[in-house]
Amino acid sequence: MYSLIIVDDEDITKVAISNYIKNKQPEFQVKGVFSNGADALEYIRSHPVDLVITDIRMPHMDGLELSRHISENHPGIITIIISGYSEFEYARKAIRYGVSTYLLKPLDFSELAENLKLLKDKLDTLHMDATYFEEDISLFFTDLIGGIITQKETLIERFSSLSLDGCPSDYKGCLLIVSLEKNGTLNHWQYGKEQLAIALLNSIRMTLTEYQTFHLFRSGMRYYFIVLSKKEIPVLSFDVVNHVLSHLLHFTCSIQIQSSFSNIEELGKFQTAGRSQALSSSNVSCNNTKPQTENDDIIIQRSMAYIKEHFADDLTREDVADAVFLSSAYFSRLFKQKAGLNFIDYLTTVRMQKAIELLATNMKVGDIAKKVGYQSRNRFFINFRQYSGYSPTEYRHQILKMETEHEKNEY
Repeated sequence: MYSLIIVDDEDITKVAISNYIKNKQPEFQVKGVFSNGADALEYIRSHPVDLVITDIRMPHMDGLELSRHISENHPGIITIIISGYSEFEYARKAIRYGVSTYLLKPLDFSELAENLKLLKDKLDTLHMDATYFEEDISLFFTDLIGGIITQKETLIERFSSLSLDGCPSDYKGCLLIVSLEKNGTLNHWQYGKEQLAIALLNSIRMTLTEYQTFHLFRSGMRYYFIVLSKKEIPVLSFDVVNHVLSHLLHFTCSIQIQSSFSNIEELGKFQTAGRSQALSSSNVSCNNTKPQTENDDIIIQRSMAYIKEHFADDLTREDVADAVFLSSAYFSRLFKQKAGLNFIDYLTTVRMQKAIELLATNMKVGDIAKKVGYQSRNRFFINFRQYSGYSPTEYRHQILKMETEHEKNEY
C-alpha cells in the first residue's frame, strides 16, 4: 500500500477525492489532507509519502511551488496536479517541476483511476529497483562484517557494482544497533516484523537526513543499520533518534554505535580481525556460501517447506534465512533466482491458498485473516483482492457458490 496526501483549499474537493480513494483505490492510503502547500511540505519533511495530489491555486504556497520543492528535495515522490486552469503556462511549469499528471477540474474520477493505476505500476517498479539495490548494499556490508570479503580486490569489485558512487575509501560511517525493549510499547504494532524493520529504517532516515542509512539484518529484538557519510564519521544524537522513534512509532528502545570507521576498508579489516561480541553471539548467520552437503535447490526446497509449516506465524525473511543458515540478503537473492518470485510473494501465495480453503468453512473472515498469519485485517483484504480479484466475502458468496452449483449439475 502506498501513502498519499491531498492538498486543496476547497473542502468539497478534498473530501471527494479522499472518499473515492478510500473506497475505490485500496492500493493507496490517504495519510493526510491539507489546505495549502506549506502545511503539506511540513508533513512531507517528517513522514514517508509516495504520492501527492495537489491543486494549483492555494494560499501561502501554491501547488506549483510545492511541486518545485518536492522535485528538488524529495525526488522519490510522485505528484499529480488538479486544476481548474488549463493554460499552457501552468502545464509547462508542472512538467518542468517533474509533475507526472495534470488533470482538470471538475475531476473525472475514471481518468483519475486510470492515472492512479499507471502510477501504481511506476511505484511498484521504483520500489522493486530500490529494494534490489538496497539488498545489494545490505549483502555487501553483511559479507564484509561477517568476514566473507577478505581480499581488497574483492571488496573493490563488489563495491563497484553497488548503487553507491565513489569508492570505498570515500565513505566514513558507523554500525548502529537499535534494540527494542520487550514491554507493552510493542503491543500496538499490528503489521508484522518485516514492516517493523522498514518502519525503523524510514524513521532513522528522517532523523539522519545528512547520512545514508541501510538496514542490514535483525537478531532477536536488535536491528542492525549501517550509517554512511562522505564528509565525516557520523555523530549521532541518540536522544533525537530515540525521540523520533518514540514519536512516530511509539516504541521504547535503546540505541548504540557498535563500531565506527573512517573508510569502508577499515570496517572490513576490523570485523575480520576480531568480530564484535554482539555479532559473533547473534543468531544471524553471515555465511553466504551454500552448506557443503546441500545444493541451492535443496536449500530452496527446505525454505519452502519451512514457509508452508510456519506461514501462520509472524514470519519474516530473516526467520526463514536463519532456518537454512544463510544471511537474509543472500537468501532473498537466492530465493528469487531459484523460485522465480520473491519471498514475500511466495509467502502471500501460500497464505492465500490456505485462506481460500478456509473460506469454504463457516469460519469468520476476521478469524481467517489471523489464522493465515495476518496481524492486520485490512492487509489481508488487500492481498486477497490482489491475489483473487475478489474480496474474501465476494469470493465466499460468488465463487464458492458457483463451484457448488457446478458440482450439483454434474450429478
